[in-house]
Amino acid sequence: MKRSTSGLCAWIVGAVLCSSVAAARFDIRQYGATPNDATDDTAAILKAIQACRDAGGGEVFVPAGTYRIARQGKESPVLGLPSDTTLRGEGAASVLQFDPRVNQTNFWRMIGAAPGGCRNVIICDLHLDGSNTYRSYQPGKTPEQNHGIFLHTEKGVIENVTIRNCLVENFSGDCISIGVGCRNITVQNVAVRNFVRQGIQMAGGSGATGYLVTGCQDLEGTVRPGGSTIHVEHARGLTNVIIANNRCRHSILAGGVDGLVIRGNVIAGRLVGNNDKNTIIEGNVVRGDDRPGAVTQFGYADGLIIRGNVVTSPHAEAIGIYVWGSSRYNPAPSQNVLISDNLLRLSGRGVFLNGVRRAVIRGNLFGSADAAERLVIQRTEEVDSDVSEP
Repeated sequence: MKRSTSGLCAWIVGAVLCSSVAAARFDIRQYGATPNDATDDTAAILKAIQACRDAGGGEVFVPAGTYRIARQGKESPVLGLPSDTTLRGEGAASVLQFDPRVNQTNFWRMIGAAPGGCRNVIICDLHLDGSNTYRSYQPGKTPEQNHGIFLHTEKGVIENVTIRNCLVENFSGDCISIGVGCRNITVQNVAVRNFVRQGIQMAGGSGATGYLVTGCQDLEGTVRPGGSTIHVEHARGLTNVIIANNRCRHSILAGGVDGLVIRGNVIAGRLVGNNDKNTIIEGNVVRGDDRPGAVTQFGYADGLIIRGNVVTSPHAEAIGIYVWGSSRYNPAPSQNVLISDNLLRLSGRGVFLNGVRRAVIRGNLFGSADAAERLVIQRTEEVDSDVSEP
């Protein structure tokens, strides 16, 4: 007898739910963690994680309440997760909070991979609080390596990790940091707040690939960040990064990626790329602040599509889209560039090409009152444009 499509879907969902129910659960309270007091719960949580490892995987459960975390020695991260582990709470009521001593020293990383890396890990439904007391970056004083989730391994691999439905706040470093040794990392529906360095930081190297950041936002806070909401830091060797449908109170910066997609984001700040290849910038709303300079800019790009974006700025000397290359530090031009169907609502320069080879400019709508400023070309060759001469 044939099974209907709806019946098959229901069977699949049921199978998934059953597998989730059947997974071993390790409640941190059963290993000695006590919520809502000044007791250090780190050792108890580590016992629950070890029990999960010994069982071959399962769920480490953090019930509602606030649990204190502290670095025990020089370990980094403090809570290292093994493969096939889910670290799950009950939403914002399940709080893992750094001991206030975190402000006196550096290199406290709350959650990451076990030594040697991990595979198939989920971190979800948690509230991570870094207990930071620094209101802005103070060079030489701010412990800028105190992170919330820190995925980094020099020996091994961190693969198939999902971070979702979390609030991560009050860290003097990054709320989330993804680095060397990582593959197939998803950050989904995460809110960040009060970060001194970056909200979500991504790096990599040879072999790093497959990062997705989607549905995230940075909430209004009391800290003045020194960095961006989402930042890819000169990640030479990193491939296939998607940054989509996020709400950013600060900028998005991305450098060194081959296969970069930035799509559908709302950004109050700037959108910047550098040394990226095979890049699509599409469907974003970028609201520049009241200062001169480029709202969106891309340097040393090789294969760049900027399409269907809305770019605005109140400043009279703002530049909507700036693509550049061929500097005294690097003779390579930006090349193979398509800029099409964007709405540029600003009174300064619309599109500025400086040191570019092979570009197509088509179908853009310019808000500039001065036709001479709609398209500015310097040190550039092989341009196909439908922008009329003034």
